[in-house]
Amino acid sequence: MKLRNALSLALVAAGMVLATPAHEVQAQDAAPRPVKLRFRKAGDTTVIKGAVISIDHTIEAGTTDSLGMVTIPYLEDGGHIVEAVAKGYQAFFDNFTVTPNTPMPLEFEILAFVEAPKPKGVATELTQAGFDARRAKAQGKFFTAAQLKAADGRPLSNLLKVEGKANIVAGPNAESFLAATGKPSCHAAVVRDGLRVYPYESALPPDLDKIFTDYLAGVEFYPTTPADLKDAGTCGALYIWFQK
Repeated sequence: MKLRNALSLALVAAGMVLATPAHEVQAQDAAPRPVKLRFRKAGDTTVIKGAVISIDHTIEAGTTDSLGMVTIPYLEDGGHIVEAVAKGYQAFFDNFTVTPNTPMPLEFEILAFVEAPKPKGVATELTQAGFDARRAKAQGKFFTAAQLKAADGRPLSNLLKVEGKANIVAGPNAESFLAATGKPSCHAAVVRDGLRVYPYESALPPDLDKIFTDYLAGVEFYPTTPADLKDAGTCGALYIWFQK
């Protein structure tokens, strides 16, 4: 090392510069560096304060400040995964890459959580608490919470067709509806959490392709409309109970 330093001084004095070996330059470039991330509401300029940020599933980066920013003091160059959890926003994760020339802060947008509108319908006397009592009568096809969980998030239309042998028919816009056997235009009544949502104001029943089993706590399918479901036609009935 002393010899190298002495040689360097001699070369500098002679107007020459001793180059740093390439592997040392690469090592310096790849050294961990501070990284700044900023989070905004998608489609807006609103910054997101108080979001909990983690990197690569293992690094707890802290929470975003009043400017929507968080700083990771030391992060190696290369690809990383960022995850963010913020009240009022959807769960978020994304990939990003850090290099010596990456401009800071890195910008991310998170979609705001939009609460689904409450369904409208006619109140019935049906309750989720009566699920087991109705199941004991064996007048329909029942799917318990455990069975729905085992369905791995399949659309309800698929579960009813495959496991319930139900008559699933296509709607005018490729929707999936439950209909009476042999009567594709005779749509079954639909009760959601005790509300009869079809028939009601809508001309068509709910699209069963858009109802997923991992959000459900119980499902009841009746090929013949139960007597205790009033003014619901004669095409059968579907009771859907969502998780609370």
